[in-house]
Amino acid sequence: MRIRSLAFALLLCGELFGNVENVEFLASDVQKDGDIITASGNVLLYSQNYLASADSAKYDQKNNIIELFGNVSLMRGEYETSRSEYARIDLNSNEMIFENSFVMDKKKEIWLQSDESCNSDERVSITNSIVSSCNVSDPDWHIGFSSGELNKQSKFLHLYNPVFYVKNTPVMYLPYFGFSTDKTRRTGLLTPQLSYSGDEGLVYLQPIYIAEYNEWDLEFDPQIRTSRGAGIYSTLRFADSPYSSGYIRGGIFNERSDYKQKENLKNRQHAGIELGYDRDRLVAYLIDGDFQEGLWIEFINLNDIDYLNLRGRNEGNHDSLVQSRLNYFITTDNHYLGAYSKYYIDTAKIGTKYGNDDTLQELPRIQYHSFFNTFILPNLTYAFDFKYHNYTREIGASANQYEMEVPIGFQFGLFDDYLNLYLSENLYASHVDYNRAKYYNGKDFYTNNYDDIINHYHRILLESDLSRAFSEFYHTLNFKFDYIKPGYNNGDINEKLLKYYLIEDGVAYNADNLALFEDNFIDRISNTYTTERIRFEGSQFFYNQNGEKILRHSLRQSYNFDSDEMESLENRVNLYYGNLDFANKIEYSYIDNDLSKIQTGLLYKWSKFSAKVWHTYDKNYYNGNAYDKESYLSSNMSLKLPYNYEFFAGVDYDLQRDYTKMWQSGIHYKRKCWDYSLIYKEDIEPKNTSAGIESKKSQGVYLYFSFYPLGEVSYDFAIEQDNKALN
Repeated sequence: MRIRSLAFALLLCGELFGNVENVEFLASDVQKDGDIITASGNVLLYSQNYLASADSAKYDQKNNIIELFGNVSLMRGEYETSRSEYARIDLNSNEMIFENSFVMDKKKEIWLQSDESCNSDERVSITNSIVSSCNVSDPDWHIGFSSGELNKQSKFLHLYNPVFYVKNTPVMYLPYFGFSTDKTRRTGLLTPQLSYSGDEGLVYLQPIYIAEYNEWDLEFDPQIRTSRGAGIYSTLRFADSPYSSGYIRGGIFNERSDYKQKENLKNRQHAGIELGYDRDRLVAYLIDGDFQEGLWIEFINLNDIDYLNLRGRNEGNHDSLVQSRLNYFITTDNHYLGAYSKYYIDTAKIGTKYGNDDTLQELPRIQYHSFFNTFILPNLTYAFDFKYHNYTREIGASANQYEMEVPIGFQFGLFDDYLNLYLSENLYASHVDYNRAKYYNGKDFYTNNYDDIINHYHRILLESDLSRAFSEFYHTLNFKFDYIKPGYNNGDINEKLLKYYLIEDGVAYNADNLALFEDNFIDRISNTYTTERIRFEGSQFFYNQNGEKILRHSLRQSYNFDSDEMESLENRVNLYYGNLDFANKIEYSYIDNDLSKIQTGLLYKWSKFSAKVWHTYDKNYYNGNAYDKESYLSSNMSLKLPYNYEFFAGVDYDLQRDYTKMWQSGIHYKRKCWDYSLIYKEDIEPKNTSAGIESKKSQGVYLYFSFYPLGEVSYDFAIEQDNKALN
């Protein structure tokens, strides 16, 4: 039977062929011979899942198989497209076979060119192929391989006998290579850390990542430092509800005995365990209400500070005082309740006679706060704040402190609300119950069991917030005068506490021996509220006609009536002009007759160039003498070059001590399908170790490659040297 027509439609009904999808042929010439239908000339095939065109086609109605010949173009679903010389489609299994094909997945932005391929719902199998995500006609990189398979469920591509090419030049061969074409997290190896240290030798850390479920993942970080030792860290991250998440981390590192002895370390083994947990709903599961709450737990237990230093190569410097904490709060529009606990491990004391027993802990601190509100009269205001502190430790003074603060005032507007006046009476009270707060008179100990403090002061606050639009700009102005007049004041605390246990252990008492004393952990009342003073604060902003900020200026100044002295003046200016931002902050001390702090910064941003320079100058005085000066310069820049290159550099310089803390420079190259960075960096930084504080200088060359969608590969060669003890 021969049919000649401009178009022929063939409908495969589900009634006749079960679950086979509906397919339509359009062609210039169609012939049917039994169960075989052939079509030629402008062949077009389309169904729910396919749209294809070819020079000719053949359809086997009995076996539900379609074959396309010559210039075959096929689209499958929303993202898959292909071109080939031959295609075979099994409508029963959705399996497709191609010869001399080119396949692209627009969603993953990756393409495959192969001699032969087989595409099903589960996988794509390919032979004698190349793969890339770059420009098709002239790819910057591609991988040629003998065979491969793309698993559509795991979205992982397996390549066998791959050869890596940059342009047309082969650079590397591997018997096997695999990478994920998906951006979601999955089990596998993460980017390793590789470096060299003069003290530690070759450092290699290889993270192993396990992510089989959405609710949790697990990371193992085994490492080896050839001249120092080996260890392993592990982190379990989890999300136990839509409102909470956390982590559990632990690790151990074993030192070589010769390295421990050379570096005078306290321990041969460094170990620790950590826990973090964050939750936004707790009481909300039990009661309904318009409130917010939050729980945060951060716990750590370790035997010395090197447990933290050895977690990774770029851990930075950790404070020797390691903190665990538990915080919870619940708040409404009018009330706030919070409970906080802090537990410290002073790693510098580990191994000493008293260990961590004389380290002060705060377990817990409880706070209730009633927010600013009105009562009786619409302009009669009040607030209330209460705090409880439990300061505890095994050795040395401890205490329970109760604090209360109540401001009551009138607030009203003046001159049609151009001014706002606030008059208030303020009361602060504190009661401290001490335990083991001992003092020594040269013969016997005596105790101070409690301290009571009451402070009352009057306050007058006058402020205004004005704005006005001009023809060329928009101006806002805010200023306030804050006057404090002390009222009744009674009680104080001792600034120093005696370390009585040192005397009990035989240390001779000497009032001038500062090692026998420590600062009282109970804060004294700030002189802001115990002396008569007035404080001025003003700020103004200028905006152009487009609403863009062009100038910010603020000024702060206080005068102390009791000492008849002007206190420090603070002036801040920010100027925004096109691509240029200028910032300056100055603090001037009238007492020392000198500038105590200057911060100046300049930032320039352009489409092809950006630069930033920042200088900080700080000077501290004691009894009229400058005892601590800081002068620090930091700058960085980047310049976009032709052919997708970018040059960048940065430097941190200590002007006071005349040395370069850090400097780096490098090149960054970026294309759509790949990029790389080559960086040289020198850095000097102090670092807490179990042997004390050391200064380390590191020099390194860092190379980062990112091939989309393969991921990032980084190599860094760093040398640490000039270890010097600072204490």
